[in-house]
Amino acid sequence: MITKIEIKDCASYDPTGVVLNDLKEVNFIYGANGSGKTTISNVIANLHAYPQCQISWKNNLELKPFVYNRNFIDENFGRSKYLKGVFTLGKGGKDAKDQIDAKKAEIDKVNADIVANIAGIEKQKTEKESNETTFEGDCWVKYQQLKDIFKPAFKSCSYKNTFKERCKAEANNTSALLSLEVLKEKAGRIYSGSTEPKGDISLVDFKTLEETETHFIWSKKILGKEDVDIAAMIKKLNNSDWVKQGRSFYSVNDGFCPFCQQKTPDNLEGKLNEYFNETYVNQLKTLNDQKAEYSTKTAIIVSEIASLLNSKNDLVDNVRLEELKKMLEIKIEANKGKIEAKIKEPSSTITLDTIKTELDLINELISTAKKKIELHNETVKNSTRESSQLTKEVWRYIVEQLKSVYQNYNTKNITFTKSIEGLEKSKKTNEDKLKILKAEISELEQLNTNIEHTKNEINTLLEKFGFTNFKLALATEEKGSYQIVRLNGDRVERTLSEGEKTFITFLYFYHWLKGSIDKDLISVDRVVVFDDPISSLDCDVLFIVSHLIRKTIDEIRSKSNNIKQIIILTHNVYFHKEVTFNIKRQEANRLKDETFWVLRKKNDVSKIFLHEKNPVQTSYELLWREVKENPDSITIENSLRRIIENYFKMFGGISPDDILNRLDDEDKMTAASLLSWSNAGSHGLNDDLYIATESEKYLKVFKTIFERTKHIEHYNMMMGISSEVEEPINVE
Repeated sequence: MITKIEIKDCASYDPTGVVLNDLKEVNFIYGANGSGKTTISNVIANLHAYPQCQISWKNNLELKPFVYNRNFIDENFGRSKYLKGVFTLGKGGKDAKDQIDAKKAEIDKVNADIVANIAGIEKQKTEKESNETTFEGDCWVKYQQLKDIFKPAFKSCSYKNTFKERCKAEANNTSALLSLEVLKEKAGRIYSGSTEPKGDISLVDFKTLEETETHFIWSKKILGKEDVDIAAMIKKLNNSDWVKQGRSFYSVNDGFCPFCQQKTPDNLEGKLNEYFNETYVNQLKTLNDQKAEYSTKTAIIVSEIASLLNSKNDLVDNVRLEELKKMLEIKIEANKGKIEAKIKEPSSTITLDTIKTELDLINELISTAKKKIELHNETVKNSTRESSQLTKEVWRYIVEQLKSVYQNYNTKNITFTKSIEGLEKSKKTNEDKLKILKAEISELEQLNTNIEHTKNEINTLLEKFGFTNFKLALATEEKGSYQIVRLNGDRVERTLSEGEKTFITFLYFYHWLKGSIDKDLISVDRVVVFDDPISSLDCDVLFIVSHLIRKTIDEIRSKSNNIKQIIILTHNVYFHKEVTFNIKRQEANRLKDETFWVLRKKNDVSKIFLHEKNPVQTSYELLWREVKENPDSITIENSLRRIIENYFKMFGGISPDDILNRLDDEDKMTAASLLSWSNAGSHGLNDDLYIATESEKYLKVFKTIFERTKHIEHYNMMMGISSEVEEPINVE
């Protein structure tokens, strides 16, 4: 059966949602229209359509849900003129039913065995995990004691789980068993240095930079053309760079000299252009190109040295390398300053200070480091073998220390594993038995079922309850189906009233619970949901439906059919009182096998509340309690009058005259005072008239009214009397 329902993020349920927990065999949910009842029934009917919701089943055994709600009515009476036939075992199938019942008893036993298998498996798994955790803790204690001494031996297993697994993997270690003192001495020698080989490093290449440092452009005086008539003066004054700078001002000064402000000859600009010719321009370009070359090449050299420093190779003299790098950078920056001066005054000459001296020192340092690396890597080759051997010896020591612990763990682990395997095998055997039993039941059902029995049972109930203008018949055009017809055989089509349609739908569903529309599913266990089954029914039918549902509840409690759980949702107070009535219930306390819930919607969000008592208490019920517990009260006549008024006027639909006509003459006068609302107007449940009278006479007539109007069952229910006046309704 269902033990828990979680509903959220759908319809009127917010993302937090609600939880119906610890559900029992019988469950009542009361809620006003629009409070979210149908969403609950829809989720049970089709959980796959609500992936955000969840249903938990007892022992993880999922049962087939049978849900009566508006969707059921629409699907069965709104889309087709035919009803699918309900297969049940006919009266002639008693032997088959006995065989099926016997096999179902076997199924119950096998299911119980499977549940026991599952519980046993879970128990063994839990104990196995506990054994694993204990062993892991013991291993970890040993790790904590040795981790700082033999750290390299524990590489890649410095976590609880990985260390435990390594301990198990080393159980058959056959290395020499050494004392802790010897192992410590070896570790100090072998583990002290790095056991990882180091990558080679490269010398700094100076050749390309050397070409740039000695380029001719640095010592070249970049001057204009000498055979121009102004060249002699420029050469004499040695002011070529000054003239070059002045050209940019002269070209925008409308022929005036930017220095003396005098008008110049018209041909001066041409002579200047001729002096600073293409050769001059090309030499300037070469100068700038070499500047860029120098910057790029020195940047690469500095970057290589910086990368070596950043690698923090402990075989490199990083302190000395850092000093040489700084000296190198100072000389490079000085050379860059000279180059900038040359660019500013192209006619000047410079000599770059070579950085070869610093680079030679750096390469000498790198060469020394390379030799160390080569020697280190050669040593590592041998130490790897020694380190590997030491690691094996360390683990041999640990295995010996954990010997008794491991033996205890392993013995238990083997026992748990075998036990789980045995239970799994038993579970598989039981599951195979279950399949065979279900197949045998299905075969019996196939041979002994029919749909006519259900049709006859429904028609009997329709006639018994006064629905005589239509009935069910086997469909001639749709094999295996029913159709609703008039007494003359004509199809009803869509002329049924809402109440008639709802009632016959309920009867159809009620009998479907006893069988199935599939031949091979007649005997499957099921969960039943009734969602507002009386919304369109009159009072007479309300009590019929209540009676049938209470009968279903009794069958669940007596375990006499396939229904294992029932969930009833309603907004109708009086239906709720009828269907929850149980003579065994003291006060309003819930029984052990039932739950009471109230569904409310506030601010458009549905919330549900569990109650230890039946939460639906009405003034009507309190009046009955007064009649039952205080029959000699001076207000008893008023209580009796208000009960009759509310029951027959509001729910029974029987007039005062009709009631009086059903009584003997001697009771009519007493009854007339109890029916005084017809002349005095409706008192309702809130009027209070206090009249002292002979209570015994009124109580007798009060009961007679319920007997003569054929509502004695309601009287007995409200008075807590077992119904023996009317025969139970036979719906078998």
